[in-house]
Amino acid sequence: MPVLTLPSTDSVTARAKALVFEDERSRALLSRIEMVAPSDATILLCGETGTGKEIVARHVHELSMRRGRSFVGVNCGALPEALVESELFGHERGAFTGAVQAKAGWFETANGGTLFLDEIGDIPLATQVKLLRVLQEGEVVRLGARSAQRVDVRLIAATNVDLLEAVRAGRFREDLYYRLNVAPLSLLPLRERPADILPIAQHFLELYSQRLKLERTPVLGIEAIQALLAHPWNGNIRELENAVHHALLVGRGSTLTPEDFRLTTLVTTQPAPRAQSSTPVVLEALFERMFEEERPSLFDDVLERLVLTAYKHCERNQVHTARLLGISRNVLRARLQQAGELTCTPRSRDNASAPPSAAPDVSIGYQRYGVLPLLKASGLLDRAFAAEGVKLSWREYVGGMQVIDAFQNDRLTLGLVGEVPPIFAQAARMPMMYLAASAPAPDNEAILVPTHSAVTTVEELRGKTVLLSRGSNVQYFLILALEAAGLTYADIRVVYAPPDRAEALFASGQIDAWATWEPFLGKAQRAGQARVLRSARGLTANTSYYVGARDFATEHPKLVSMFLDQLREVARWAEVQPAQAAALLAGELGLPPSAASHSLTNLRVPEPFDAPHILAQQNIADTFYRLGIVDTKIDVRLACPRRVTSASELPLVRGSAPPGAMI
Repeated sequence: MPVLTLPSTDSVTARAKALVFEDERSRALLSRIEMVAPSDATILLCGETGTGKEIVARHVHELSMRRGRSFVGVNCGALPEALVESELFGHERGAFTGAVQAKAGWFETANGGTLFLDEIGDIPLATQVKLLRVLQEGEVVRLGARSAQRVDVRLIAATNVDLLEAVRAGRFREDLYYRLNVAPLSLLPLRERPADILPIAQHFLELYSQRLKLERTPVLGIEAIQALLAHPWNGNIRELENAVHHALLVGRGSTLTPEDFRLTTLVTTQPAPRAQSSTPVVLEALFERMFEEERPSLFDDVLERLVLTAYKHCERNQVHTARLLGISRNVLRARLQQAGELTCTPRSRDNASAPPSAAPDVSIGYQRYGVLPLLKASGLLDRAFAAEGVKLSWREYVGGMQVIDAFQNDRLTLGLVGEVPPIFAQAARMPMMYLAASAPAPDNEAILVPTHSAVTTVEELRGKTVLLSRGSNVQYFLILALEAAGLTYADIRVVYAPPDRAEALFASGQIDAWATWEPFLGKAQRAGQARVLRSARGLTANTSYYVGARDFATEHPKLVSMFLDQLREVARWAEVQPAQAAALLAGELGLPPSAASHSLTNLRVPEPFDAPHILAQQNIADTFYRLGIVDTKIDVRLACPRRVTSASELPLVRGSAPPGAMI
């Protein structure tokens, strides 16, 4: 695990002594740091408070030719406005009341080394003019002095505000902004790099265990791990540090629980029994306080907060949210629309019969595998659609259920999903249509166990904890693997986590197995974290499907054909020119060339959606209905193009609509 640790002699906080680069996005940042650090270029660090801007600045200094010289850090937001110029540029004796002796400024102190100016957006406009001159001329003039002094300083500036917006508002000079923005580095908030959360938490566990003189460092329980991964971390690393410190102060056992961390937002697999029994009392006290406030819209406010919290808990999945709240999906959608979460786009009969728009807006949802990222990088479809007057946008998602949710919320027109998400879409009566299929890839999903695990067969998973992303392809694969081994869901403990958090949860070492797919599968293996216990080969095909919104697909068949034709063209080009395709994909996804090449080995040319695919999808739908995973009997043909269905190919599900109908 790439961890940046500064020497203990540096006068920095515990938080700033270790910055983890475990998440893929963090690794991309580390690569960019290593590219720009050796130069003397001015660097602008952007990121929320607590994301680790100072330690990145120190790392840049350590990688530069100035590493043997001074590193000086200054928080501009903490400087009194009247003393900013004196602090930065220095002053002569008698320059102002109280200047009893000459004093060098921070630029002179950092001469030959690196000066880090944090919160540079707080510098007054008058001082910004002088700062710009220092950067342009390489010399400073102390307050009260008549001559300039040469300084050789590499400047690194940082801000947690949008400097471009500050420029537009007149609070920051445009010329200074462009002078600072030579080599920008953007630090993502902790919630957007979830694979870093647990390693950072472990760092603070060990650090504060030593400071508190604990005999042994407590471990994170599975529920605590899930809580840490689910928490939004608005305070970033600083908030995580404080949460860990608090947990070590109040925790009484060798295993930490979610309650020890005092988090305001917790998502655990099962509520603690005492929380269940005390819920009515807590709610009554809360309502009493609200009654005293005499809010005019109390009922609507409480109901809206309940719905939105449940929606967030269910990862914005409408089907799961409706089931959790015990209401219909139509009622849920109405509530979400009232809360502004969904765009209300009612269709009248007149609108439904109106001619289709000649140039609709098209949005495509893609994941970091398959042909779609390559098609996006090529720009072929963008140009083809532009010639038709179509505005095209691309949106990246971490998993198929997230793509389906976006379709539900009317955010997508076209997309790629696996075998299972369309079943949930049809169970929710979503207006979706299959368009094409990708060739089977059974080796692209597997059940993983830690490299040194004693588990060697699926049968040995009885009583073990298995990690799973709800609604993903591997949910069906896991069912088949368990049944083939004589087991069921009841024989294992299933822990659900979204794809972007699952890898961090598995890396924690407290999960016995993980049912996952590419690219997470290959990444875990390449990192030496896991080995394959059982692949999908011989159990399920693991086919991916290109899907579209029903209205769009029926009203704009020409655009659908263009979309599929461009997919096939790009896929065939990648087969002939793999090196060029890998370079293009690496640039698009920010991957190393080797990882992009590995991704292309899984590339499949799209093929027609036909009767065998209907049968495969129907088997999944029937299995899920048999196990109670979906509560609706599904006829897959209702989401198929008319050309692929006939009564002789596939019997109708009892009680369903006639062949060729669409949901």
